[in-house]
Amino acid sequence: MAAFRIAADAGADMVEFDVRMTADGHFVVHHDRSLGRTSDGRGRIHELTLTEVQSVDAGGWFAQRFRGERIPTLRQVLEELPPRMGVNIEVKTDGHRRRSRAAADALLATLRAARRTDGIVVSSFDQGFLRRFRRRSPDVPIGALYLPIRDGLRPASSVARRVGGSVFICSRAQLRRRHVRDAHAHGVAVAVYGVNTIAELRHMIEAGVDAVITDFPERIVRALRSA
Repeated sequence: MAAFRIAADAGADMVEFDVRMTADGHFVVHHDRSLGRTSDGRGRIHELTLTEVQSVDAGGWFAQRFRGERIPTLRQVLEELPPRMGVNIEVKTDGHRRRSRAAADALLATLRAARRTDGIVVSSFDQGFLRRFRRRSPDVPIGALYLPIRDGLRPASSVARRVGGSVFICSRAQLRRRHVRDAHAHGVAVAVYGVNTIAELRHMIEAGVDAVITDFPERIVRALRSA
């Protein structure tokens, strides 16, 4: 939660994070499949219970002042973030069909339990999951993540619309101005991740993107306010 508090204090409009399901069906906020890189634990998230996942120290590896940080559940994050902050939830299924099917129902249940659907964007590389979630919750905006090996030269609007999405999301290196032109021509927003320097931010502004995702919210918010 420490990173989200820092983003909120910096004045970020939205936070973006990845979620994975534990063996007992809980969504936790974690990027990697396994615990090893960013905690003192071991094992794959989908093979561990929530109790096992939350028993590890997820902050000490980064800095001493974050020692003791626990991996939060999605519901904890939704309930603790300021209501003004938007949330982009990227669901990781690793292409596993059974996990993909279970994730759609579990995510909707979590959002309802947290009593929060406003200001939410649900995104994923898993198009099957996005279609399933869209059918279950047609009012929650969908963000389609661009995967070059699959999406190739397909227009940005097509990548989004084929999953019922209203947001096209790609990396800074993947963005082309044609993506922005096509998306905007069809009412689709463009978000770009990996924007961490002022020079990169300026390039995104010039390209006309609608949102940037950064590892350094204080730096980017400060630059935007002084622009």
